[in-house]
Amino acid sequence: MREVTGYYDGNTVQLMEPAPKTKQKVIVTFIDDEDVLGDLPVGILSKYADSEKRKLEEGAFERAMVEKHGNG
Repeated sequence: MREVTGYYDGNTVQLMEPAPKTKQKVIVTFIDDEDVLGDLPVGILSKYADSEKRKLEEGAFERAMVEKHGNG
């Protein structure tokens, strides 16, 4: 048995750490404490998000590796 933390965004459960790769039965427990989400870093920086910059994120790692190591 393995415990993985996450949060429910109103539609889906978002996991905050990797889940096992295999299909498994799960138990979802809703915690009544409304302050719990206040401790999670979920969406903290969303007010600073720039949708134009998001386009630049696509492939950023690959571009950085080519820039650092060449296209070999």
